[in-house]
Parts: sequence; C-alpha cells; structure tokens
Amino acid sequence: MKNLVFTLVALFSLCSAPAFAHETDTGKEPLIVRSQMMPGGLEVLIANLEQEKTTITFTNLDTGLDIFTDRIRKHNGYSYNLNFDKLTFGRYLLTVKKGKAVRQQVILKAETGIMCSDWK
Repeated sequence: MKNLVFTLVALFSLCSAPAFAHETDTGKEPLIVRSQMMPGGLEVLIANLEQEKTTITFTNLDTGLDIFTDRIRKHNGYSYNLNFDKLTFGRYLLTVKKGKAVRQQVILKAETGIMCSDWK
C-alpha cells in the first residue's frame, strides 16, 4: 500500500510540475504599440497595462541625434501626436522601450510624403 501511495504521489508531482512551473512566470503583458498616419504627422498609441516606466524616443538616423524623448510613468495607456511638418527630409527611428521589450519603427520623410515601416 505504501508503494502504491508513493507511486501515485511521485506520478502526480511529475505530471503537475510543468503546470506549476508555468504559473511562476511573471505574467507581464507585452509592450503594445500602434501608430497611424494623421494630417502632418503620426499618432502613436502605447498600451502599458502594468504602468511600468516606458520610454519613447524619436531619433534622426542621418545625424544620430535624438529629436524627442519622453518617459511615461503611472499611465496604462498613452498617445502621442508627432508633428512632422517642420522635420527635414530624411530617415527617423521611433523607439518605445518598456523593461526589456523594445519596439521600433523606421519613418522616411521624402518629397513624395511620409512612409512608415512595420513595428519590429
């Protein structure tokens, strides 16, 4: 009888170990970023359900200079309207960081208009 109980306990612990291991994950939501063109610029929407510190940076890829940087704290959702009217023609990088998660989008402003890459 003892062997049967021991076998059942060992079998239960082996079968349930992956389920318990999965529950110990942090459970944090990924960084969710969306953007859409608007007249004269870009609207950026950031979902930050854990209200973790999030940084948004807009960099000129031709010069390497940061044009805009902001830190978002204690907000679960945020939106930015980036105005491109006064930007010179060139390539720009929009970066959003939350913890180890990083999302980036390349933006090209040319005489023919503005083009945006997918978020990576």
